[in-house]
Amino acid sequence: MKWMTLEQIKAQLRIEPDFHDEDSILENVYGESAETTLLNYLNRPYADIITSYGSMPLPLVQASLMLVDVSYQHRSPISVTNISLVPYTFDLLVKPYMRLTSPDESEVQTVTLGSDVKIEFTAELPDDLTLSDVDFRGKVLNADMKDESVDFNKADCIELEGGENYVVMVDSDDLGIGTLMLKLTVMIPDTDYQSGTRKQVVNINPHIKIVG
Repeated sequence: MKWMTLEQIKAQLRIEPDFHDEDSILENVYGESAETTLLNYLNRPYADIITSYGSMPLPLVQASLMLVDVSYQHRSPISVTNISLVPYTFDLLVKPYMRLTSPDESEVQTVTLGSDVKIEFTAELPDDLTLSDVDFRGKVLNADMKDESVDFNKADCIELEGGENYVVMVDSDDLGIGTLMLKLTVMIPDTDYQSGTRKQVVNINPHIKIVG
Protein backbone atom coordinates (compact mmCIF):
# COMPACT_ATOMS: atom_id res chain seq x y z
CA MET A 1 0.00 0.00 0.00
CA LYS A 2 1.20 3.50 -0.80
CA TRP A 3 -0.58 5.65 1.78
CA MET A 4 -2.85 3.60 4.04
CA THR A 5 -1.50 1.56 6.94
CA LEU A 6 -2.69 -1.75 8.34
CA GLU A 7 -3.38 0.00 11.65
CA GLN A 8 -5.69 2.51 9.95
CA ILE A 9 -7.57 -0.26 8.16
CA LYS A 10 -8.08 -2.26 11.36
CA ALA A 11 -9.33 0.82 13.17
CA GLN A 12 -11.77 1.54 10.32
CA LEU A 13 -13.08 -2.04 10.39
CA ARG A 14 -13.08 -2.18 14.21
CA ILE A 15 -10.74 -5.16 14.19
CA GLU A 16 -8.68 -5.71 17.31
CA PRO A 17 -5.02 -4.69 16.74
CA ASP A 18 -3.73 -8.02 18.12
CA PHE A 19 -5.89 -10.08 15.73
CA HIS A 20 -3.55 -10.98 12.85
CA ASP A 21 -5.35 -13.77 10.96
CA GLU A 22 -6.43 -11.42 8.16
CA ASP A 23 -3.45 -9.04 8.07
CA SER A 24 -2.23 -10.25 4.68
CA ILE A 25 -5.61 -10.06 2.91
CA LEU A 26 -6.38 -6.67 4.49
CA GLU A 27 -3.15 -5.22 3.11
CA ASN A 28 -2.65 -7.05 -0.16
CA VAL A 29 -6.26 -7.38 -1.30
CA TYR A 30 -8.55 -4.85 0.35
CA GLY A 31 -5.95 -2.12 0.86
CA GLU A 32 -4.25 -2.39 -2.53
CA SER A 33 -7.60 -2.64 -4.34
CA ALA A 34 -8.99 0.41 -2.57
CA GLU A 35 -5.95 2.53 -3.43
CA THR A 36 -6.01 1.43 -7.09
CA THR A 37 -9.76 2.09 -7.34
CA LEU A 38 -9.37 5.55 -5.85
CA LEU A 39 -6.59 6.54 -8.26
CA ASN A 40 -8.70 5.31 -11.20
CA TYR A 41 -11.67 7.29 -9.93
CA LEU A 42 -9.55 10.43 -9.52
CA ASN A 43 -8.05 9.91 -12.99
CA ARG A 44 -4.67 10.88 -11.52
CA PRO A 45 -1.44 8.96 -10.91
CA TYR A 46 -0.11 8.80 -7.37
CA ALA A 47 3.00 10.80 -8.33
CA ASP A 48 0.85 13.68 -9.55
CA ILE A 49 -1.02 13.86 -6.23
CA ILE A 50 2.21 13.82 -4.21
CA THR A 51 3.72 16.48 -6.44
CA SER A 52 0.67 18.71 -6.02
CA TYR A 53 0.12 18.30 -2.27
CA GLY A 54 3.35 16.92 -0.82
CA SER A 55 1.56 13.95 0.75
CA MET A 56 -1.73 12.14 0.37
CA PRO A 57 -4.48 14.58 1.43
CA LEU A 58 -6.41 13.37 4.45
CA PRO A 59 -9.79 13.41 2.64
CA LEU A 60 -8.36 10.93 0.13
CA VAL A 61 -7.02 8.72 2.93
CA GLN A 62 -10.48 8.77 4.48
CA ALA A 63 -12.08 7.93 1.12
CA SER A 64 -9.69 5.00 0.70
CA LEU A 65 -10.65 3.65 4.11
CA MET A 66 -14.32 3.97 3.18
CA LEU A 67 -13.70 1.81 0.09
CA VAL A 68 -11.98 -0.81 2.23
CA ASP A 69 -14.88 -0.74 4.70
CA VAL A 70 -17.58 -1.22 2.07
CA SER A 71 -15.60 -3.88 0.22
CA TYR A 72 -14.87 -5.81 3.41
CA GLN A 73 -18.42 -5.62 4.76
CA HIS A 74 -20.02 -6.67 1.46
CA ARG A 75 -17.28 -9.17 0.54
CA SER A 76 -17.65 -8.05 -3.07
CA PRO A 77 -15.37 -6.01 -5.34
CA ILE A 78 -15.83 -2.25 -5.46
CA SER A 79 -15.14 -0.54 -8.75
CA VAL A 80 -15.78 2.83 -10.27
CA THR A 81 -18.89 1.34 -11.88
CA ASN A 82 -20.16 0.05 -8.53
CA ILE A 83 -19.30 3.10 -6.45
CA SER A 84 -22.94 3.60 -5.44
CA LEU A 85 -22.36 1.25 -2.52
CA VAL A 86 -20.12 3.88 -0.95
CA PRO A 87 -21.83 6.59 1.15
CA TYR A 88 -22.50 9.92 -0.60
CA THR A 89 -19.76 11.54 1.50
CA PHE A 90 -17.24 9.69 -0.68
CA ASP A 91 -17.93 12.09 -3.56
CA LEU A 92 -17.63 15.08 -1.25
CA LEU A 93 -14.20 13.87 -0.20
CA VAL A 94 -12.74 13.07 -3.61
CA LYS A 95 -14.31 15.51 -6.09
CA PRO A 96 -11.99 18.44 -5.24
CA TYR A 97 -9.03 16.24 -6.24
CA MET A 98 -10.42 14.71 -9.44
CA ARG A 99 -8.88 15.36 -12.84
CA LEU A 100 -11.48 15.69 -15.57
CA THR A 101 -9.10 15.15 -18.49
CA SER A 102 -6.41 12.52 -18.92
CA PRO A 103 -2.75 13.60 -18.77
CA ASP A 104 -0.88 13.82 -22.08
CA GLU A 105 1.20 10.64 -22.23
CA SER A 106 3.50 12.31 -24.78
CA GLU A 107 4.78 14.53 -21.97
CA VAL A 108 6.12 11.53 -20.03
CA GLN A 109 9.67 10.43 -20.82
CA THR A 110 10.31 6.71 -20.46
CA VAL A 111 13.70 5.33 -19.39
CA THR A 112 14.56 1.64 -19.56
CA LEU A 113 15.57 -0.01 -16.29
CA GLY A 114 19.37 -0.26 -16.12
CA SER A 115 19.93 3.10 -17.84
CA ASP A 116 21.08 6.36 -16.27
CA VAL A 117 18.29 8.86 -15.72
CA LYS A 118 18.94 12.52 -16.50
CA ILE A 119 16.63 14.82 -14.55
CA GLU A 120 16.58 18.55 -15.30
CA PHE A 121 14.86 20.70 -12.71
CA THR A 122 14.28 24.22 -11.47
CA ALA A 123 12.25 25.80 -8.69
CA GLU A 124 10.29 29.00 -8.18
CA LEU A 125 11.88 30.77 -5.22
CA PRO A 126 11.01 34.01 -3.40
CA ASP A 127 12.80 37.36 -3.83
CA ASP A 128 13.88 36.55 -7.40
CA LEU A 129 16.31 33.95 -6.11
CA THR A 130 17.49 31.12 -8.35
CA LEU A 131 18.88 27.75 -7.36
CA SER A 132 22.41 29.03 -7.96
CA ASP A 133 21.88 31.59 -5.17
CA VAL A 134 20.97 29.04 -2.49
CA ASP A 135 22.06 25.72 -1.07
CA PHE A 136 19.79 22.73 -1.59
CA ARG A 137 19.58 18.99 -1.29
CA GLY A 138 17.19 16.64 -2.97
CA LYS A 139 15.66 13.20 -3.19
CA VAL A 140 14.53 11.34 -6.29
CA LEU A 141 11.67 9.01 -5.36
CA ASN A 142 9.84 6.20 -7.07
CA ALA A 143 6.22 7.16 -6.41
CA ASP A 144 5.11 3.58 -7.12
CA MET A 145 7.63 2.02 -4.69
CA LYS A 146 7.74 4.31 -1.67
CA ASP A 147 10.84 2.68 -0.15
CA GLU A 148 13.00 3.34 -3.24
CA SER A 149 14.79 6.71 -3.41
CA VAL A 150 18.14 8.36 -4.17
CA ASP A 151 19.49 11.31 -2.16
CA PHE A 152 21.72 14.00 -3.65
CA ASN A 153 23.32 17.34 -2.76
CA LYS A 154 23.83 20.48 -4.80
CA ALA A 155 27.45 19.47 -5.40
CA ASP A 156 26.21 16.32 -7.18
CA CYS A 157 24.30 18.41 -9.75
CA ILE A 158 25.35 20.14 -12.94
CA GLU A 159 24.43 23.82 -13.15
CA LEU A 160 23.11 24.87 -16.54
CA GLU A 161 23.71 28.26 -18.10
CA GLY A 162 21.89 31.03 -16.22
CA GLY A 163 21.84 29.20 -12.89
CA GLU A 164 18.09 28.61 -12.89
CA ASN A 165 18.19 24.99 -14.04
CA TYR A 166 20.21 22.05 -12.73
CA VAL A 167 20.67 18.46 -13.84
CA VAL A 168 21.12 15.40 -11.63
CA MET A 169 22.00 11.93 -12.92
CA VAL A 170 20.75 8.82 -11.11
CA ASP A 171 20.95 5.08 -11.78
CA SER A 172 17.53 3.65 -12.61
CA ASP A 173 18.52 0.39 -10.92
CA ASP A 174 18.53 2.26 -7.60
CA LEU A 175 14.90 3.29 -8.11
CA GLY A 176 13.18 0.41 -9.88
CA ILE A 177 10.24 0.47 -12.29
CA GLY A 178 7.76 3.29 -11.70
CA THR A 179 7.01 7.00 -11.95
CA LEU A 180 9.61 9.39 -10.57
CA MET A 181 9.18 12.52 -8.54
CA LEU A 182 11.73 14.96 -7.13
CA LYS A 183 11.70 16.51 -3.67
CA LEU A 184 13.97 19.50 -3.09
CA THR A 185 14.82 21.02 0.28
CA VAL A 186 16.03 24.56 -0.37
CA MET A 187 17.74 26.78 2.20
CA ILE A 188 16.25 30.28 1.77
CA PRO A 189 18.15 33.23 3.33
CA ASP A 190 16.01 34.66 6.14
CA THR A 191 17.29 36.91 8.92
CA ASP A 192 14.29 36.06 11.09
CA TYR A 193 15.87 32.67 11.76
CA GLN A 194 18.86 32.18 14.05
CA SER A 195 20.63 30.07 11.45
CA GLY A 196 20.12 32.78 8.84
CA THR A 197 18.15 30.42 6.59
CA ARG A 198 14.83 28.61 6.52
CA LYS A 199 13.89 25.39 4.78
CA GLN A 200 11.49 25.38 1.87
CA VAL A 201 10.39 22.06 0.41
CA VAL A 202 9.58 21.98 -3.30
CA ASN A 203 7.92 18.96 -4.96
CA ILE A 204 8.66 18.59 -8.68
CA ASN A 205 7.18 16.20 -11.23
CA PRO A 206 9.94 15.53 -13.81
CA HIS A 207 7.51 13.56 -16.03
CA ILE A 208 9.83 10.55 -16.16
CA LYS A 209 8.83 6.90 -15.87
CA ILE A 210 11.19 3.94 -15.59
CA VAL A 211 10.01 0.90 -17.54
CA GLY A 212 11.22 -2.68 -17.75
